Amino acid sequence: MQRTFVTALAGLVLVCLAGKAQAQPQIKTMEITIKSGDEEYKAFVAMPEGKGPFPGIVVIQEWWGLNDWIKENAKHFAMKGFVAIAPDLYHGKVATEPKVAQELMSGLPKDRALRDLKAAVDKLASTDGVQKDKIGCIGWCMGGGYALQMSLNDPRVKSCVMCYGPVVTDLDKLKPLQAKVLGIFGEDDKGIPADKVRTFEQALKTAGKSVEKINIYKGAGHGFMRPDSAAMKNAAYNEKAANDAWQQIDAFFVNTLKQ
Repeated sequence: MQRTFVTALAGLVLVCLAGKAQAQPQIKTMEITIKSGDEEYKAFVAMPEGKGPFPGIVVIQEWWGLNDWIKENAKHFAMKGFVAIAPDLYHGKVATEPKVAQELMSGLPKDRALRDLKAAVDKLASTDGVQKDKIGCIGWCMGGGYALQMSLNDPRVKSCVMCYGPVVTDLDKLKPLQAKVLGIFGEDDKGIPADKVRTFEQALKTAGKSVEKINIYKGAGHGFMRPDSAAMKNAAYNEKAANDAWQQIDAFFVNTLKQ
Protein backbone atom coordinates (compact mmCIF):
# COMPACT_ATOMS: atom_id res chain seq x y z
CA MET A 1 0.00 0.00 0.00
CA GLN A 2 2.79 2.42 0.99
CA ARG A 3 4.76 1.54 -2.14
CA THR A 4 1.70 2.21 -4.31
CA PHE A 5 1.21 5.60 -2.63
CA VAL A 6 4.86 6.59 -3.20
CA THR A 7 4.66 5.54 -6.83
CA ALA A 8 1.47 7.55 -7.34
CA LEU A 9 3.00 10.59 -5.63
CA ALA A 10 6.08 10.39 -7.83
CA GLY A 11 3.86 10.23 -10.88
CA LEU A 12 1.96 13.30 -9.74
CA VAL A 13 5.20 15.21 -9.27
CA LEU A 14 6.29 14.30 -12.80
CA VAL A 15 2.94 15.45 -14.22
CA CYS A 16 3.24 18.77 -12.38
CA LEU A 17 6.79 19.30 -13.61
CA ALA A 18 5.75 18.44 -17.16
CA GLY A 19 2.90 20.93 -16.92
CA LYS A 20 5.27 23.67 -15.79
CA ALA A 21 7.67 22.85 -18.61
CA GLN A 22 4.88 23.02 -21.16
CA ALA A 23 3.72 26.37 -19.78
CA GLN A 24 7.19 27.91 -20.13
CA PRO A 25 7.10 30.50 -22.93
CA GLN A 26 9.21 29.67 -25.95
CA ILE A 27 11.64 32.26 -27.29
CA LYS A 28 14.19 32.49 -30.05
CA THR A 29 17.44 34.44 -30.16
CA MET A 30 19.67 35.65 -32.94
CA GLU A 31 22.46 38.05 -33.81
CA ILE A 32 21.59 40.61 -36.44
CA THR A 33 23.41 43.37 -38.32
CA ILE A 34 21.94 46.87 -38.22
CA LYS A 35 22.69 49.73 -40.57
CA SER A 36 23.53 52.93 -38.67
CA GLY A 37 24.48 55.89 -40.83
CA ASP A 38 27.39 54.79 -43.00
CA GLU A 39 28.32 52.01 -40.56
CA GLU A 40 26.97 48.65 -39.48
CA TYR A 41 26.96 47.06 -36.05
CA LYS A 42 25.74 43.86 -34.42
CA ALA A 43 22.83 43.47 -32.04
CA PHE A 44 21.44 40.61 -29.98
CA VAL A 45 17.73 39.91 -30.41
CA ALA A 46 15.43 37.81 -28.24
CA MET A 47 11.79 37.40 -29.15
CA PRO A 48 8.78 35.26 -28.27
CA GLU A 49 7.76 32.47 -30.63
CA GLY A 50 4.63 33.30 -32.62
CA LYS A 51 3.41 36.01 -34.94
CA GLY A 52 2.60 38.63 -32.33
CA PRO A 53 2.34 41.52 -32.62
CA PHE A 54 4.58 42.16 -29.62
CA PRO A 55 5.81 45.39 -28.01
CA GLY A 56 9.53 46.12 -28.38
CA ILE A 57 12.24 47.01 -25.88
CA VAL A 58 15.74 48.34 -26.55
CA VAL A 59 18.08 46.84 -23.92
CA ILE A 60 21.15 49.02 -23.37
CA GLN A 61 24.46 47.73 -22.04
CA GLU A 62 26.45 48.76 -18.98
CA TRP A 63 29.93 50.19 -19.46
CA TRP A 64 31.16 46.59 -19.70
CA GLY A 65 29.64 46.15 -23.14
CA LEU A 66 27.17 43.69 -24.65
CA ASN A 67 28.01 40.80 -22.32
CA ASP A 68 26.10 37.70 -21.25
CA TRP A 69 24.16 39.50 -18.49
CA ILE A 70 22.70 42.01 -20.94
CA LYS A 71 21.79 39.15 -23.28
CA GLU A 72 20.12 37.33 -20.39
CA ASN A 73 18.10 40.46 -19.66
CA ALA A 74 16.98 40.57 -23.30
CA LYS A 75 15.87 36.94 -22.97
CA HIS A 76 14.02 37.86 -19.77
CA PHE A 77 11.92 40.39 -21.65
CA ALA A 78 11.27 37.96 -24.50
CA MET A 79 9.92 35.50 -21.93
CA LYS A 80 7.57 38.27 -20.80
CA GLY A 81 6.22 38.77 -24.32
CA PHE A 82 8.43 41.54 -25.72
CA VAL A 83 10.79 41.65 -28.68
CA ALA A 84 14.07 42.75 -27.11
CA ILE A 85 17.01 44.13 -29.04
CA ALA A 86 20.37 44.78 -27.37
CA PRO A 87 22.67 46.94 -29.53
CA ASP A 88 26.42 46.41 -29.37
CA LEU A 89 27.43 50.03 -28.77
CA TYR A 90 31.12 49.13 -28.53
CA HIS A 91 31.05 47.41 -31.93
CA GLY A 92 32.54 44.11 -30.83
CA LYS A 93 34.43 44.97 -27.64
CA VAL A 94 33.58 43.74 -24.14
CA ALA A 95 35.37 44.50 -20.87
CA THR A 96 35.74 42.56 -17.64
CA GLU A 97 38.10 45.00 -15.90
CA PRO A 98 37.00 48.47 -14.72
CA LYS A 99 39.99 50.20 -16.32
CA VAL A 100 39.16 48.76 -19.74
CA ALA A 101 35.46 49.52 -19.30
CA GLN A 102 36.30 53.13 -18.45
CA GLU A 103 38.42 53.42 -21.59
CA LEU A 104 35.69 51.94 -23.77
CA MET A 105 33.02 54.19 -22.30
CA SER A 106 35.19 57.30 -22.60
CA GLY A 107 36.01 56.42 -26.20
CA LEU A 108 32.39 55.93 -27.23
CA PRO A 109 31.23 58.92 -29.32
CA LYS A 110 27.87 60.05 -27.93
CA ASP A 111 26.53 60.94 -31.35
CA ARG A 112 27.37 57.47 -32.68
CA ALA A 113 25.78 55.79 -29.68
CA LEU A 114 22.55 57.76 -30.10
CA ARG A 115 22.58 57.05 -33.83
CA ASP A 116 22.99 53.34 -33.13
CA LEU A 117 20.13 53.45 -30.61
CA LYS A 118 17.88 55.23 -33.10
CA ALA A 119 18.78 52.58 -35.67
CA ALA A 120 17.72 49.91 -33.15
CA VAL A 121 14.32 51.60 -32.80
CA ASP A 122 14.11 51.80 -36.61
CA LYS A 123 14.75 48.06 -36.74
CA LEU A 124 12.08 47.30 -34.17
CA ALA A 125 9.55 49.57 -35.87
CA SER A 126 10.14 47.92 -39.25
CA THR A 127 10.08 44.31 -38.03
CA ASP A 128 7.01 42.20 -38.71
CA GLY A 129 5.34 41.18 -35.50
CA VAL A 130 6.46 44.25 -33.55
CA GLN A 131 4.05 46.99 -32.52
CA LYS A 132 5.81 50.09 -33.81
CA ASP A 133 3.82 52.35 -31.47
CA LYS A 134 4.73 50.27 -28.41
CA ILE A 135 8.48 50.65 -27.92
CA GLY A 136 10.35 51.13 -24.66
CA CYS A 137 13.93 51.10 -23.47
CA ILE A 138 15.97 50.14 -20.44
CA GLY A 139 19.63 50.56 -19.54
CA TRP A 140 22.01 50.09 -16.63
CA CYS A 141 24.97 52.26 -15.58
CA MET A 142 26.16 53.96 -18.78
CA GLY A 143 23.15 52.41 -20.47
CA GLY A 144 20.82 54.00 -17.93
CA GLY A 145 22.02 57.41 -19.05
CA TYR A 146 21.62 56.45 -22.69
CA ALA A 147 18.10 55.17 -22.02
CA LEU A 148 17.16 58.68 -20.92
CA GLN A 149 19.09 60.31 -23.76
CA MET A 150 17.49 58.17 -26.45
CA SER A 151 14.08 58.94 -24.95
CA LEU A 152 14.88 62.66 -25.15
CA ASN A 153 15.94 62.28 -28.78
CA ASP A 154 13.38 59.80 -30.12
CA PRO A 155 9.66 60.47 -29.55
CA ARG A 156 8.82 56.90 -30.60
CA VAL A 157 10.07 55.67 -27.21
CA LYS A 158 7.01 55.42 -24.96
CA SER A 159 8.54 54.12 -21.74
CA CYS A 160 12.01 54.49 -20.26
CA VAL A 161 13.64 52.60 -17.40
CA MET A 162 16.94 54.08 -16.28
CA CYS A 163 18.89 52.01 -13.78
CA TYR A 164 21.53 54.05 -11.94
CA GLY A 165 22.42 56.09 -15.02
CA PRO A 166 23.48 59.76 -15.21
CA VAL A 167 20.49 62.06 -14.68
CA VAL A 168 19.42 65.32 -16.31
CA THR A 169 18.18 68.14 -14.10
CA ASP A 170 18.03 71.01 -16.62
CA LEU A 171 14.35 71.76 -17.32
CA ASP A 172 15.07 72.94 -20.87
CA LYS A 173 16.89 69.71 -21.71
CA LEU A 174 13.98 67.66 -20.38
CA LYS A 175 11.41 69.42 -22.59
CA PRO A 176 11.55 66.94 -25.52
CA LEU A 177 10.86 63.94 -23.27
CA GLN A 178 7.65 62.10 -24.15
CA ALA A 179 8.33 58.72 -22.55
CA LYS A 180 7.09 57.75 -19.12
CA VAL A 181 10.01 57.23 -16.74
CA LEU A 182 10.80 54.62 -14.09
CA GLY A 183 14.00 55.25 -12.15
CA ILE A 184 16.07 52.62 -10.31
CA PHE A 185 18.87 53.99 -8.12
CA GLY A 186 20.89 53.06 -5.03
CA GLU A 187 21.17 55.25 -1.95
CA ASP A 188 24.86 54.37 -1.57
CA ASP A 189 25.78 55.15 -5.19
CA LYS A 190 28.77 57.50 -4.95
CA GLY A 191 28.67 58.48 -8.62
CA ILE A 192 24.99 59.40 -8.69
CA PRO A 193 24.15 60.79 -5.23
CA ALA A 194 20.63 60.37 -3.88
CA ASP A 195 20.11 64.12 -3.55
CA LYS A 196 20.85 64.57 -7.25
CA VAL A 197 18.37 61.82 -8.07
CA ARG A 198 15.70 63.64 -6.08
CA THR A 199 16.54 66.85 -7.94
CA PHE A 200 16.07 64.90 -11.18
CA GLU A 201 12.71 63.61 -9.98
CA GLN A 202 11.54 67.12 -9.09
CA ALA A 203 12.77 68.47 -12.43
CA LEU A 204 10.73 65.83 -14.28
CA LYS A 205 7.62 66.75 -12.33
CA THR A 206 8.20 70.49 -12.71
CA ALA A 207 8.58 69.99 -16.45
CA GLY A 208 5.25 68.17 -16.50
CA LYS A 209 6.71 64.82 -17.50
CA SER A 210 5.15 61.44 -16.77
CA VAL A 211 6.90 59.66 -13.90
CA GLU A 212 5.99 56.17 -12.75
CA LYS A 213 8.33 56.26 -9.75
CA ILE A 214 11.90 57.17 -8.90
CA ASN A 215 13.21 54.47 -6.55
CA ILE A 216 16.23 54.98 -4.33
CA TYR A 217 17.02 51.68 -2.60
CA LYS A 218 18.53 51.83 0.87
CA GLY A 219 21.74 49.89 1.29
CA ALA A 220 22.22 49.59 -2.47
CA GLY A 221 25.15 50.98 -4.41
CA HIS A 222 25.96 51.45 -8.06
CA GLY A 223 25.46 48.32 -10.15
CA PHE A 224 23.40 46.53 -7.49
CA MET A 225 21.20 44.66 -9.98
CA ARG A 226 23.93 42.57 -11.63
CA PRO A 227 24.56 39.25 -9.84
CA ASP A 228 27.88 37.43 -9.68
CA SER A 229 28.85 35.43 -12.74
CA ALA A 230 31.69 33.15 -13.73
CA ALA A 231 33.23 36.01 -15.71
CA MET A 232 32.81 38.77 -13.12
CA LYS A 233 32.10 39.02 -9.42
CA ASN A 234 30.01 41.92 -8.15
CA ALA A 235 30.30 42.89 -4.50
CA ALA A 236 27.60 45.54 -5.02
CA TYR A 237 24.90 42.99 -5.87
CA ASN A 238 21.90 43.42 -3.59
CA GLU A 239 19.48 40.55 -4.16
CA LYS A 240 16.54 42.01 -2.24
CA ALA A 241 16.72 45.39 -3.97
CA ALA A 242 17.34 43.77 -7.36
CA ASN A 243 14.31 41.50 -7.02
CA ASP A 244 12.08 44.42 -6.12
CA ALA A 245 13.47 46.45 -9.01
CA TRP A 246 12.75 43.63 -11.47
CA GLN A 247 9.17 43.36 -10.22
CA GLN A 248 8.66 47.07 -10.76
CA ILE A 249 10.33 46.99 -14.19
CA ASP A 250 8.20 44.09 -15.43
CA ALA A 251 4.98 45.70 -14.19
CA PHE A 252 5.97 49.05 -15.69
CA PHE A 253 6.53 47.66 -19.18
CA VAL A 254 3.27 45.70 -19.04
CA ASN A 255 1.35 48.82 -17.99
CA THR A 256 2.98 51.15 -20.50
CA LEU A 257 3.45 48.89 -23.54
CA LYS A 258 0.81 46.18 -23.28
CA GLN A 259 -2.27 48.07 -22.13
